[in-house]
Amino acid sequence: MKTICIKTKLKKEFLDEIRHWFQTLKNRIEEVIESLGNEGVIVESAFLDNQGEDLYLIYYMKAKDIAFAYEVFNKSTLSIDQYYRDCWRKYCEGRVVLEELLDIHYPDFKPVTVVYE
Repeated sequence: MKTICIKTKLKKEFLDEIRHWFQTLKNRIEEVIESLGNEGVIVESAFLDNQGEDLYLIYYMKAKDIAFAYEVFNKSTLSIDQYYRDCWRKYCEGRVVLEELLDIHYPDFKPVTVVYE
């Protein structure tokens, strides 16, 4: 399992449209799940980060193979992937891959019941 976290500067004048972009992904969750399955993505998360006058997208992904996930996404003809690529081009300004300091994955997590006496 591989992990990547990306920080992308956003065009802050489009904040409402950016929020709409991610709400659309939530509303079209079945298509998003299909796309993630095709890409071998296990986790995909996006966070909005306000730093002073600047606005950033913090994007976290865990997949079997990051390069494969990007390759499949970039070649995809699914309408949800085309929509995502269009929004990325419209609202994002470059990207930086953040340095991974720690990534712990407990593969067979089972909740533990703790009894206090």
